Amino acid sequence: MYFDFHILILLFYAVYLPIQLALAAHILFTKHEETSSAMMWLLVIILLPVAGIFFYLLLGINNLKNRGSSFKKIQEKVDNSKEKYLGKAINDYLNNLRQFIPKKNILSHSHNRMLDRLLPERAPLSGNNLELLCDGTMAYPRMLQDINNAKHSIRMQSFIIMNDPVGKEIFDALEKRAKAGLDVKVLYDSFGSCKAYFSHFFHRYAHKKNPNLKIRAFSPINIFVPWRIQLRNHRKLLVIDGKIAYIGGINISQENARFTKVPRRKYIHDLHCRVSGPAVTSLQFTFLKDWVYATRSQFLEESAPEDFPVQGEQGNSIVRIIDSGPGQNYQGSQKAFYTAALTAKRSLWIMTPYFVPDSSYVKTLCMTAARGVDVRLIVPQNNNHVFVALATQSLYRTMLLSGVRIFEKRGLFSHAKALMVDEEWAFMGSSNCDIRSFQLNYELDFCVERGSFISDLNKQFLEELAESDEVTLSHVENKNFRKQLLENLCALLTPIL
Repeated sequence: MYFDFHILILLFYAVYLPIQLALAAHILFTKHEETSSAMMWLLVIILLPVAGIFFYLLLGINNLKNRGSSFKKIQEKVDNSKEKYLGKAINDYLNNLRQFIPKKNILSHSHNRMLDRLLPERAPLSGNNLELLCDGTMAYPRMLQDINNAKHSIRMQSFIIMNDPVGKEIFDALEKRAKAGLDVKVLYDSFGSCKAYFSHFFHRYAHKKNPNLKIRAFSPINIFVPWRIQLRNHRKLLVIDGKIAYIGGINISQENARFTKVPRRKYIHDLHCRVSGPAVTSLQFTFLKDWVYATRSQFLEESAPEDFPVQGEQGNSIVRIIDSGPGQNYQGSQKAFYTAALTAKRSLWIMTPYFVPDSSYVKTLCMTAARGVDVRLIVPQNNNHVFVALATQSLYRTMLLSGVRIFEKRGLFSHAKALMVDEEWAFMGSSNCDIRSFQLNYELDFCVERGSFISDLNKQFLEELAESDEVTLSHVENKNFRKQLLENLCALLTPIL
């Protein structure tokens, strides 16, 4: 027995050590540019036998290069083939769209010059109308109204789609319009919408012999490639007839709508936006590229001239769509966050549910505050992810000492994400201020200037601040040892939070 036990131990290490060494080599080759992440994963696989390997396979491998290369090919295919397949319709659209590209003297702000260089393929477009929607209580009725009034096509994608009354109401409306002959396509994220997937919610709608309603996962769950869940499609988008779009942070869930039968503690406060005007076409192309990637289909099969109607002027807001992710404007949202910090002259206000960026962005915010800019950060007092909240709090002292003001919003969990610079331009969408949104997720955001939306969003920021408690340096420095230890431990997990 004694002999057999030692044989088993030797066999275990004969198998385990080569795997451990192989993973260590993988970490060194793929994460050498992210030293903190590399060190964390090396410690995990060394100090946690077996469990460390499992965690790394599930959370550590993101396959960024291959996914990015694959998605970039899809993007190039769509860009290169749109004129071939849509002919006159797409040429008319492109010629029409040129009139909405603002002249350089109109876009005199330094942030535009920086974004033009960082994101040359994402030009700003004038002539848009934007409407700020607060919570699903405002957003869902407007979305349903536009879905029911759709004439040709509906495109929807969301990170979270729930099998609940809100999800059923929206999908019932989509099914009804599909039966009326409209072309309806839906994309969902396998990780975020896993509850709906495993409860066969999508199956019930996709298999009712309705060829006009197509539902697909952006990256289907596969136990043989578990690292797929690291590259999530975090976008929230609804496009109606290529003329109206909804974009922001609101998922499809009854927790976003107050007065539903969920406990008050589970309500989620969030912001969304209804867009009409030339920028909608950019959002239509974003969905199309995601759809072609998810289905591996051809552009010709998934588009029609009616998807790209000639746009007219709907308002006076200038909008720049930023669709970011591996292979598609990689780190686009991160570039927007840095641009805001580097070009702000008077004020930079950030609202985000998850604030766990890398150290370089924290230093950039501190330097911005040191320049005399009014830098304010609003985070939820009651976060739905305890580890994230603790990691965020570990950064408080550094930022407060540099002059950054921090506010914790009371009451409901706030999932709202937006950024306001000098009360002149704003950034809003699906991106959080964290490493996951900056480097791993597929995100969808927009920059906007001019128009009533800027004043509306500024008022919303003031409301958020009025419902928040400001964090003081004395409060941070009086934390007990146990709290500080927990915060610092969670801060080590920043690369995967």
